[in-house]
Amino acid sequence: MTKHIHPSGLQQTVMQGHAYDRARREAEFRLGWPGFDSLRPSLDILSFDHSGSVTAPGGTDPIGNRFREAAQAIDSVRKWTTTNRPKVAVIHFDQPSGGNSGIVRLRSRGSMRRINESLSQPPDAVGTSDLAPSLTEAEKLAAQCVDHDVRLTIFSDFALTDHNTDAVYERLAMFPGRVHAVVLNIEPPPQLRAPRTSVTRVNHQDTPGALAEALRQSLIVNRRHIAVGAETPHPR
Repeated sequence: MTKHIHPSGLQQTVMQGHAYDRARREAEFRLGWPGFDSLRPSLDILSFDHSGSVTAPGGTDPIGNRFREAAQAIDSVRKWTTTNRPKVAVIHFDQPSGGNSGIVRLRSRGSMRRINESLSQPPDAVGTSDLAPSLTEAEKLAAQCVDHDVRLTIFSDFALTDHNTDAVYERLAMFPGRVHAVVLNIEPPPQLRAPRTSVTRVNHQDTPGALAEALRQSLIVNRRHIAVGAETPHPR
């Protein structure tokens, strides 16, 4: 995993006697302590690309492992959430989408159930490679939370087919919050270079948990008392 954000907190357990592909799907991994809730409310918007270049056999994520790892990253932060301030919303490249979660408070009852229901390829997804529709949806969600720290994390190979990709990248650079591009298995496009944009490249050969760790770094940006090398406390 090539990262341009915080150091990794990923700890992988050792597995033996499994084929490589099976190990990638089934290996257990632990994520580092996420810190305590931020003093400000936050909204993390997660946007997923379901185009053929991502989901087809030989694609950048043909087994859908991004959903399982995303769920584990979110749950690892949820377990340390004690206020109503942190929120998450799952959206998809295809819009409108029946797979959108809406804005979910991590501390609310049933939050992981609602999020998990959206962490899959929606049945109404046609597999668009256009970023603009989901970016429009993300902008609408951000407009509902103008007093929040807003972050948009995009899981895609960025093989975009928008009519005017330069204009879309310009909109992305002007998004009202941080942008984290998690680029699946290809060289990140140069248009992602922007002051408020971070880039993480996740490759096929990366260890299980690489994508989960990338998302965790989005979720913990403004959380408190994150100290590298500090002893991890136990959940209460």
